[in-house]
Amino acid sequence: MRILIVDDEKEARMLLGKTLTRLDHEVVEAASGIEAWDILEREGISFVISDWMMPRMNGLELCRQVRAAKFENYIYFILLTAKDNKNELIDGMKAGADDFIVKPFNAGELDVRIRAGERVLRLERELEERNKKLIYAYDKIRSDLEAAANMQKSLLPVSAMTISSLRFDWIFCPCSFVAGDIFGLFELDENHVGFYLLDVAGHGVPAAMQSVTLNKLLSSIASKNNMWHRYGSNANNCDLTSPSMVVRELNRRFQSDDAMQYFTMVYGVTDLRDGRTKLVQAGHPSPLYQGKEGKVTLLGTGGLPVGMLPHVEHEEHEVYFGPGDRLFLYCDGITECHNGKSTDQFSVERLVRLVEGWRSLPLKELMKGIEQKLRLWRGSEEFEDDITLLAIERV
Repeated sequence: MRILIVDDEKEARMLLGKTLTRLDHEVVEAASGIEAWDILEREGISFVISDWMMPRMNGLELCRQVRAAKFENYIYFILLTAKDNKNELIDGMKAGADDFIVKPFNAGELDVRIRAGERVLRLERELEERNKKLIYAYDKIRSDLEAAANMQKSLLPVSAMTISSLRFDWIFCPCSFVAGDIFGLFELDENHVGFYLLDVAGHGVPAAMQSVTLNKLLSSIASKNNMWHRYGSNANNCDLTSPSMVVRELNRRFQSDDAMQYFTMVYGVTDLRDGRTKLVQAGHPSPLYQGKEGKVTLLGTGGLPVGMLPHVEHEEHEVYFGPGDRLFLYCDGITECHNGKSTDQFSVERLVRLVEGWRSLPLKELMKGIEQKLRLWRGSEEFEDDITLLAIERV
């Protein structure tokens, strides 16, 4: 062990140095606290034995300066003193000293105290190595999560897109890197557009993985070679599977022994010819329907989530989507968003007031305004749950 000894008396340094050399330690000497500080700044020394009483910078002041400097390596500091007053020893501990040796010292006592310091330094090095490994692992996980987040976002539709007479816009703010919420929209055939928003129970990676699986499955609705279309005797003719039948099939597929593995959703299909829209609500917050006159109506009463219980029937709701009408699907992360200064939730009522009060705004501006209001309400850039809002307008 390389040990820096600090004492203004040459004889005391020689005596202590000789003892340390016999104990197989390498000795570095400093005649003052100032000289010791210069050595510590230049050399990687981790062990100091310093006299307390010295001119200009005493041992206590040197110890305080060492602790304030926050060296990369921990420095074990022993104060060597003739003082045996408890209050003064307390002052030394407050300054950051690790141990004390009272003069005149005993070589055996000195040896065991140095060995104790060596154990502390060894544990510090082991802890530092573990921290480095943890930082590396964290950086790797963060990199993987960022890649997963980018992949998940790539599954979302292009922002502010239009399909025939339907215009879409949305807010999507995951509470962590990846979200348990996801949504999609697609052309089922030349006359019908499908859309959905779902919320997988839980947060983080498991919920996100489930949401991605569901997105892939639901996106396949757009392909005619799947169960979402019912074929008649003529293979060239097929009918769309009703929204209630789609949700029934999802419920059959996603049954689990884990009672917490379920998801809520709204799935709908709009007939572009007359605006007739059929919706199924499975445990999800009630969609907001807004006619062009501005009044908002809540659709549906909830229903059971998908995957919670087998053999569940989900009721279909029908609404006629006229030119200028709007439909909003949203997750409970919006309505249950807690205020940063209180326990109040944002609530359905606040969301409805915003939608009604800003009816004259273009859809894109309305969505920006709602997101700004949510961030102001939360008082933070981070949300405690995923924030997702899908808006549809017939033009």
